[in-house]
Amino acid sequence: MARRGKPAKNGTPPPIAEQKRLRQADRSTVPSPPYLLLSKLLDVGCDLPVVGTACPDGGWRTALPDEWTAFPSGRLAHSFSSYYDGDVERDLSFGDYVRARARIHGAGKQPTAKGPSLAGGVGRYYDYAFRTDSTELGDLTHPVSLCVLLVLVAVFALFKRVFMPRFCALGRRLGRSTHGPEWEGENEDRIVKFGEYVYRLIYHSAVSVYGVWYFRNKSWWDRSQGGTENLWIGHPNHPVEPGMSWYYLVQCAYNVDALISLLTLSFTIEPVNPLAYSSALEFLEKEHVVDENQRKQQVLKMMVRSRDQTVLWTPLFQVKWSPARRGDFREMMVHHIVTNTLIFFSSYYRFTRVGSMIFLIHDLSDVPIDMSKLANFVKWKGTTICCFVVMVMTWIVTRLVIFPFVICRSVVTEAHVHMVENGPMDPALHDAYYLMFYMLLAALVFLHVTWFLILLRIGWTLVSKGETHDYSEHKNGEKQKTS
Repeated sequence: MARRGKPAKNGTPPPIAEQKRLRQADRSTVPSPPYLLLSKLLDVGCDLPVVGTACPDGGWRTALPDEWTAFPSGRLAHSFSSYYDGDVERDLSFGDYVRARARIHGAGKQPTAKGPSLAGGVGRYYDYAFRTDSTELGDLTHPVSLCVLLVLVAVFALFKRVFMPRFCALGRRLGRSTHGPEWEGENEDRIVKFGEYVYRLIYHSAVSVYGVWYFRNKSWWDRSQGGTENLWIGHPNHPVEPGMSWYYLVQCAYNVDALISLLTLSFTIEPVNPLAYSSALEFLEKEHVVDENQRKQQVLKMMVRSRDQTVLWTPLFQVKWSPARRGDFREMMVHHIVTNTLIFFSSYYRFTRVGSMIFLIHDLSDVPIDMSKLANFVKWKGTTICCFVVMVMTWIVTRLVIFPFVICRSVVTEAHVHMVENGPMDPALHDAYYLMFYMLLAALVFLHVTWFLILLRIGWTLVSKGETHDYSEHKNGEKQKTS
């Protein structure tokens, strides 16, 4: 919100609520997204305690010409709230829940608990978390949700710490039984990845079963009830059921853990002897290598045995690519960043319905992916081929058809109609941020197409050479060994 000290040269701008009403009456007055974002950035900056002291007393708009700041024609004249202020019912806090529960049971008196007080307190927490709609758990940016999220991430990490060795042991047994005892010593990286994908298969299978069960009767999945239009009708006051809140919390925790795991599996940190580094610099200086940058480069070549595997080198430590890293590390890194950004933003802006659709189609297509990778890790060729065929068919249906032509189409063609034209959303709020959501969704579509091309390459290699190469794990293919 802009500061409102002394009146501006062109008069005091209308309050944000009045600006919103005028924008809804005439949407042609809304400036383009770059101007809206610049105005919001300057408004927020002038409201900050330190930065705001540099702004004029009448607000930053008083320093600009009237044609830029005169409402509603000025390109920088519009202010808007970054949320649905006044249009959305506030999420229910635990304190409000307890007070409302007390009122229901009579004149502010707590109901008599049948059991101990501790049991009564636990019961209230349970009811709030698992039986109450639209609580603070539905917003992943709320401190309460963030605390729960951290606990869930720790639970995932603990689960992996306990069960990953068992999953890897299963991979060892399967590999030895199929290829002999010498296979284990030559394929330690495969064994580690086998354990990782057993964990993924368990998660994706469980969350897919829950998703199909929980969303089976939801109106946005049923075309006879309006289909995807129900993603936007009534927004932002959709009730967020406990099942949806926990679905989002668990999915977010898994994706955060997956990002951490990707970094852990892809990089290793090794110490560097600082004394050896100093000695090498002195040696090169005596050899008349005067330029400091040239000396450092030569020292790096001398001290790093596999230069092409080094990501970051310092005199104290070096970060190197791990042998277990994925061949599509960059694509997966972009995917995790985009996914986690969409998760938090969709939760904050109450787009959980469309977010849940994206979750479900990804989880369903991930199950055959995990199975195909597991079969390939232990080189079960027949099983790998069967899983690969199912994976390609599922990928086409979910990620290349449903995602772009059902979900993204609804975002582009239906969201504005129901949220802005026929709904309460401020047109400035929509226009300021819609491009960001479009770009994030487009990035996912691009990644889906990129990975599909990798799948086609895998299929072509299988048909033409009769060999199974997972190019998502090994960019240049895998060493083929006859069992």
